[in-house]
Amino acid sequence: MKIRIHLAHLVLALPIGIVAAACSSTASLPKGERIGEEMQPQESVRFAVVDASPQQYFDKPILVEGTVKSVCQKMGCWMQIEDEGHTAMVRWKEGCGGKYAFAKDAAGKRVLVQGVMYPKKMDESEAQHLEEEGGGKLAVRRDGYELDATSVMYVDER
Repeated sequence: MKIRIHLAHLVLALPIGIVAAACSSTASLPKGERIGEEMQPQESVRFAVVDASPQQYFDKPILVEGTVKSVCQKMGCWMQIEDEGHTAMVRWKEGCGGKYAFAKDAAGKRVLVQGVMYPKKMDESEAQHLEEEGGGKLAVRRDGYELDATSVMYVDER
């Protein structure tokens, strides 16, 4: 008799536990203006955390949170994000002149970037070119990595 009662409780509790676990693990996206492909809800990672051990994030989809520091003022083909003094370059997966462009007036806005990080070394002429396009408002890392963006959301701060 006791075994049947405990089994009945288990059978009733199991679906409730599964539903509760599914609800608690679903990440939701904040409100904001999205550019690019559809953004997949997932837990975002602050860029300062990513920058502490970037190798573990290479070549996998990631949702990074930061603040726009600078944007290409010619075509909007790149932006630099910052979080707690850590910076990274972000470019569209399709490259400069592709389907999407970063908002040229986005500096200072909170942003979510969905994409893939990859290691990249930048030669001096490319770094100087980017610094000129940024209007002298950024210093570009010559070694490290970049983010290839598939989607960007400028987060509403209201």
